Amino acid sequence: MFRPTLFGAIAAGCALAMCAGCAGTGAAGKAKLKTAAIAPDDVALHPNPNAPYMLPGSEMPHLIARATATEAQNAGLCDPGVLSVEEIAGDVNGVFRSVKLAFMNRGPAPCRLGGYPSIALLNPEGENIGSVAIEKVSSEAVTAELSSAHLAAASSGPAPTVTLMPHAVAAFQVVWTTGAECSRVARILVTAPGTRRAFSITQPMRICPGKIQVTELRLDEGNV
Repeated sequence: MFRPTLFGAIAAGCALAMCAGCAGTGAAGKAKLKTAAIAPDDVALHPNPNAPYMLPGSEMPHLIARATATEAQNAGLCDPGVLSVEEIAGDVNGVFRSVKLAFMNRGPAPCRLGGYPSIALLNPEGENIGSVAIEKVSSEAVTAELSSAHLAAASSGPAPTVTLMPHAVAAFQVVWTTGAECSRVARILVTAPGTRRAFSITQPMRICPGKIQVTELRLDEGNV
């Protein structure tokens, strides 16, 4: 009687252990399967912006041929859609202040820009400041003004047209006088010659009533 009972108990214990083992590994097993389910075949379902491969539906990278001299000669006016504007430099001389802004051609083909950009000044409330007149001056006059603080002479004659190769920069300067009691400016709106799209540049400053000077566009080696 003792041996059969013991054998039955052992057999029952083994069966319970096996069942408990199966039950214990059920959740873990599912977790392992769930983790393993994100396999390379499923990568497209879990986009990774840093992945070194292209996801389905995206364009493959390709080299853009360098523009030729003929393309540069036949370049049309720059579409504002391929332009960007950034501040690349600034200068101070007494009450005189200047900021150098630049248009970059971010398109794949050469384009042309020429003349004087249009600008408008906005106060911190986003309203136009109308107490300042815009005066077109030459770059040479501004250089002399900032070095000697003498009034710059107005520009005479048309400004040259520049050809912007892809990623080339055409820069211009904005010059003003400042003082503690002068109007506060928060942003400058910049429009390329011959276009209507205005680019907004953050430029906190105080500008006195009178004239604000703008120079012509010139090719520049600055990097935007």
